[in-house]
Parts: sequence; C-alpha cells; structure tokens
Amino acid sequence: MGVTKDWNKAGFFSGITEDYSNYHWYKGEKENPYKGDTFHPLAASFWEYEKEFHYSYLDACDTKKPLDEVYKEWKEQLLSEHLPGKSPNPEGDTTNWKKSFETGKREV
Repeated sequence: MGVTKDWNKAGFFSGITEDYSNYHWYKGEKENPYKGDTFHPLAASFWEYEKEFHYSYLDACDTKKPLDEVYKEWKEQLLSEHLPGKSPNPEGDTTNWKKSFETGKREV
C-alpha cells in the first residue's frame, strides 16, 4: 500500500478527498446558496439533502464502497421513497421527483 501524495492538498480530509463532482446541488459551500431562489424553489432543500448525505458519508466507518456508487444508491432511495412519502396529497404524489431534482422545480 503506497502513501498518497494528496495528504497535504487543500480539501484532503482523513484520507477522503472532498469530491463534490457527483452532487448536483451541493458543492461544499458553507451557506446554502439557494435560499430564497424563486426560480429553483426546491433547490435549497435538495442542497440540504446532499450536504447531509456528504457528511454522513465522511462519518461512515466503512468507506470501501466508492462515493459515486453510494451516492447513486442514496439518490435513488431519496427520489423513489423519501420525497414521495412527504407528499400531503391524499390522491398520491404526481411529482416527477427525478426531473424535479435536476431542475430544482416541481415537475409533473
């Protein structure tokens, strides 16, 4: 096992590079840049979800699975189970969450 050459680079934390390339909304900002964004009203929430995911991944004991793979699984669960379950509509949620996640707006 070789010693990494990245250990002293900015953003290198506990052996895990701060890689935000997999994320759509969260890019490592300290403050949510989408608060009050009327063009992308859902973006602030999606940014928060991705930020929470990022920190939970960094805190994980087992990081043998690559970030992109874990993120893909997390995002699928978020879009297919978590977000539809938050809908107050008794007739069911007609939101296309996959498309909404990409645009930051409610899409049907």
